[in-house]
Amino acid sequence: MQIDFEVLGKVKAKQSCRMTRDGIKYTPPDVKSYANWVRLSFMQKYPDWLPSTFNDTPLMVEIDAYFQIPKSFSKTKKQMATDGFIRPTVKPDCDNIAKGLLDALNGIVYPDDKQIVTLTVRKWYSNKECVNIRISDM
Repeated sequence: MQIDFEVLGKVKAKQSCRMTRDGIKYTPPDVKSYANWVRLSFMQKYPDWLPSTFNDTPLMVEIDAYFQIPKSFSKTKKQMATDGFIRPTVKPDCDNIAKGLLDALNGIVYPDDKQIVTLTVRKWYSNKECVNIRISDM
């Protein structure tokens, strides 16, 4: 079985917990709101999905993150970026992109992200900022 869905908007990375002066840990609000947006994007496409569908199944996840083409690029460079010859080497890092998305989907798409045995993260330039996620059983 394979599922795929799109998360519109600028990709956000998982950030470390912050700490107040009193020593209380908290998750930054933008990290929480992005995780909620990821969950909502999934649930809109698969409203009747149960995480138990992927119960104890090894999973493969493919993530394609699309970044806005910089306005400073020349016409030629913009075309090369659109065609995939130039790829973004900007933040966020691939591992932080994956961590944020996989943690957000924990308990929603699959019981636990420990089931993910193959993970591919690719960064691309595009005119449309979004993330495409494909999850399949192996």
